[in-house]
Amino acid sequence: MSRSRLCLSFALLGCSILSPLSDVLAAEGETQKAHGKSSQSRSGQAASQPAAQKPEKKPSSSAGINASGDAEAVEVHAVARFAGGRFKKQVAPESRSSVGAAYIAQQAAAASPLQIIQNLPGVNYGTSDTFGLSNRQNFNIRGLNQTEIGWVVEGMPGIDMVYYQPYIETWADNENVSDLTVLQGTSRLYDPVATATGGELIETIRDPSDKMGGHIGYAAGSYRAQRVFVRADSGYIGNTGLKMFGSYSYVGSDNFSGSGRSHRTHIDYKAVKEWKDKARSSLFFSFDDWYIARSKPVTLSGWESANDRADGFSALNYSGTYTPGQTTDYWKPNIYKYQDVMASFQNWWQVTDRLRLHLTPYMRWEKSDAAGQTTLSTSSIYNGNQKVSVNTGGVYFTDAGKTRFSAMTNTLQNISTTGMNLYGDYDVSDTNRLAVGYWYEHWNISTLGGLAPINQYGETENDFGKYVLKTTDGDVVAGSHYQESYNLHSLYVTDSQDFLNHKLKVAGGFKEMLFNLSGTNQAPGSQYHYAASFSRPMPRLSVSYAPNREMQVYLNATTNTRVPMPANTCPNLYSVSTGQLSQVGNESQQPEYAISEELGFRYHGVLNFSLALFNMNITNHQVSTLVSINGAQVSQAISMGGETARGVTAEIAGHRYWGLAPYVNGQFLHATMDNNFKVGNDALPTAGKIAVQSPKFMANIGLNYQNGPYYANLSFKWVDSQYSTFMNNQSMPAYKTVDLGFGYHFPSYGPLHNATLSLNFTNLTNVRYLSSVATVVGTAKSMRGVYGTTIAAGTPAYYMAAPLGVMMNLSTDF
Repeated sequence: MSRSRLCLSFALLGCSILSPLSDVLAAEGETQKAHGKSSQSRSGQAASQPAAQKPEKKPSSSAGINASGDAEAVEVHAVARFAGGRFKKQVAPESRSSVGAAYIAQQAAAASPLQIIQNLPGVNYGTSDTFGLSNRQNFNIRGLNQTEIGWVVEGMPGIDMVYYQPYIETWADNENVSDLTVLQGTSRLYDPVATATGGELIETIRDPSDKMGGHIGYAAGSYRAQRVFVRADSGYIGNTGLKMFGSYSYVGSDNFSGSGRSHRTHIDYKAVKEWKDKARSSLFFSFDDWYIARSKPVTLSGWESANDRADGFSALNYSGTYTPGQTTDYWKPNIYKYQDVMASFQNWWQVTDRLRLHLTPYMRWEKSDAAGQTTLSTSSIYNGNQKVSVNTGGVYFTDAGKTRFSAMTNTLQNISTTGMNLYGDYDVSDTNRLAVGYWYEHWNISTLGGLAPINQYGETENDFGKYVLKTTDGDVVAGSHYQESYNLHSLYVTDSQDFLNHKLKVAGGFKEMLFNLSGTNQAPGSQYHYAASFSRPMPRLSVSYAPNREMQVYLNATTNTRVPMPANTCPNLYSVSTGQLSQVGNESQQPEYAISEELGFRYHGVLNFSLALFNMNITNHQVSTLVSINGAQVSQAISMGGETARGVTAEIAGHRYWGLAPYVNGQFLHATMDNNFKVGNDALPTAGKIAVQSPKFMANIGLNYQNGPYYANLSFKWVDSQYSTFMNNQSMPAYKTVDLGFGYHFPSYGPLHNATLSLNFTNLTNVRYLSSVATVVGTAKSMRGVYGTTIAAGTPAYYMAAPLGVMMNLSTDF
């Protein structure tokens, strides 16, 4: 047997339920890093992206691994984008969609990256904020939410591993993003992700410009929104081959309803060093300081009543004034604070003509405080499960007897992450490539859910959990007080083989993830030390056939896993007013596991068309929901058993005629629960019910116009109703929205060039609607369970969408 066939046989061994591996880095512009060249204008925006090419007899140094595990030689060529940047030609054997820097630049300056990609196929996104300043949001792909997606920025994990929230707004400013790519239903094998059962999102940061220059912009809009951005590029520094950029931004806005103002300060830095086509190193660093005046989730009945009154919904939000002894939901104690530092150091070496090595060490530090408000009695305060006496320091009590008082509840978390991802790819022959890699990550968290008495003005000196309430013995009073750490090891291998003059490609891969967590609960109670560990195999396979340059048919099968959320799975949490458990730690919780198959077709000709039929089976499905623990609202996972999701996604993009470029996509999804939902010693009859947060139909229509210095974008989105209960007895109504943007590019003047004035409208028709489900429950009506007991009703909650928002932005390169 030939060496190439032996390698292929090894990779496919045992792959009975398999799927595609990585992606064509070249096809999405990521080969720009491996190639060691940057095709950029003076302003630093990507001028072109590389496209996949057939391998030559001598492999190019720009080779990268594609989605099936196939590493192809590539050269830098323009990648075709259609419909104003909404549709990019893809060649990887999987569903994927991308937007680039040109499209991003036409969106609202303060928009969240998730808002920018919300019109891509299969994406269901809802937020309570116009300008990307709220963490009250939900992002779903094919019915699986953001906690089941893999998130990658510059080769490192982007997700917050506490509650699996992406907080993508904190990674980089929009002006520094060159590409956003969504993989629907799969992930790249070599990416450092441990949560990608539903897909993956990859953010690529622009390279520094070749020439010295910069960019500056100022934006203002509705709700007293303001944003400032400035960036400076060094250009190539002498003959060193080194170039870098640094940027700063500030954005702030009032809440559209109720009291409070949110703001964020951000810094980005990137440096690139190239050794012609032999090696490349890239250092990325970012810092973010985020202050969020949160919006309050609402019930369906409360929203419908307020909608009928058309009162602006202020009554549904946190209170704008504080009255001692009466106000239990004042806005100031509910402010969320978050600080984040991340850094990745990507390296690529052409070791020999056939061997390339890729190494990315990374680190991250996070500090957050998810606060809330509670009322306590001095006769019933608990630290863990132990009743304690406290000294409130003379704070104003809420009754004449001075036995009750209001307090701010903290969920203070300090998190550190370090990791390293290493892989090599080797050209076994002109038509066969083998890749092997290893990913390691160490993660640590310390959590303190302390209390701080609120004074008569509704305030407390408690920034990031300082000055917390203590017992008369000097101990901190807390409902949650623990430390956790984990070590994650992931080994992966892939092999690909081309046939029929590279028209037929077959690739198989295998990934084994080993996860070990240990923790110490410092809150008094029955739990002290706890631990959890598991390993999961993840095989995959893909077949792609392209008879010509216009058409492609592909088939893939993939497996992915999602590690249980460490913070809301293993530790015991306690009520500070009763000492009872508010969360029971479950060290035996198994990870979520997904098996997916996909059949796809692409055509690029008179029209550009993409179609994908998909099937997904999930075990140990973990549904994320919002819960209140001691007055603080935090994420929690609900184990709902198995789920089956089937559907079809399609998109069409037209070429530009008379300045107009149309775009349409849609998705049909049928997602059902496989098991009854356990409630205590009984169960709800949920088998066969439609899964929550899974709208049956979604559709997007876009139209882009460009004529000389003028441009315009029109987007229409329709999302069908989606259930918020496992019993399907309450749902969030369907909604339709329209966004509109205009822009004008001024002629160059002196050192200023590419000056642009833009005006963007979100929710143009000012529709009042609920944007996403915040709290999922078993049933909204009391009912008899499978085994005869009465199961109480729960109350789902939702996030309100923002009304009409307007932002004007003036920016220029220099």
